[in-house]
Amino acid sequence: MASPPPLSLDGTLGEVQIALVLATWLFGIETLQTWNYYRDFPTDGKALKGLVAVIWFLELGHTIACWHSMYLVTVTFYGRPEHILSPPLSMVFVILLHAFIAIGVQTFFVYRVWVLSGKWPIPILCCFLNLLRLGCNVLLFVDLSKHRLYSRLTTDLRWEVILMDTINPAVDIIIAASLVYYLWGRRKSDFKQTNRMVDTIIVWTLERTLLTTATGIMQLVLYLARDDLSWLIFFLIQGKRMYPSEIDPHADEIHSVLKFNACIAEWENALPFCS
Repeated sequence: MASPPPLSLDGTLGEVQIALVLATWLFGIETLQTWNYYRDFPTDGKALKGLVAVIWFLELGHTIACWHSMYLVTVTFYGRPEHILSPPLSMVFVILLHAFIAIGVQTFFVYRVWVLSGKWPIPILCCFLNLLRLGCNVLLFVDLSKHRLYSRLTTDLRWEVILMDTINPAVDIIIAASLVYYLWGRRKSDFKQTNRMVDTIIVWTLERTLLTTATGIMQLVLYLARDDLSWLIFFLIQGKRMYPSEIDPHADEIHSVLKFNACIAEWENALPFCS
């Protein structure tokens, strides 16, 4: 009797391995940024410092869980192809950590939208969408914990994955559009330095949104167009986000951005809706 054809690893294990290498590289950059942040800005508020620490530890857990699952598949269960199509429990935890990281980052920017606008509709909408996405992630986590098969992501859990992949870039776009709109209103100042700081924030907001939205859209497109795990590359990379501790990656602009954050803090105290 002929033996069954060997399992192709290009669309399964290969995709995950590429994603893990890229995600780990990004985590190294984030770790360096976090170190520089605590060294260079010791006077920042406890809330911001705490948020940066929480997100970094979530990122650390994300990275450890990813590599633990890869070790199990490639070393512990070497030569047993059934484990390639069945994610280890540590990989299932990555789905949950991914949601908490995204919510932590986006909550920071939702708060900035509220400070700049003084209005609740957009923050409430973003919070609702984030809770909806968290619900999808929890549902995926619970289901895959019981039935560890990647195939369920494209069959029984298909609409949950589509909803999750759609909400993430949608919230990023809503936040970015709101920030640009309200920041542009603040730009009507007679002080050139303030206008330059506002311009810096607007440019950075557009750059950040372009990157996160592009990866989110590519993840969704690959998920819908292909029946392999190629979309996991962008899913795992999205878990490594540029979070609020490093508002701008360009060292010569960081101080301007931090000054602008101080301006926002002053607006919080000065505006009637923040009093």
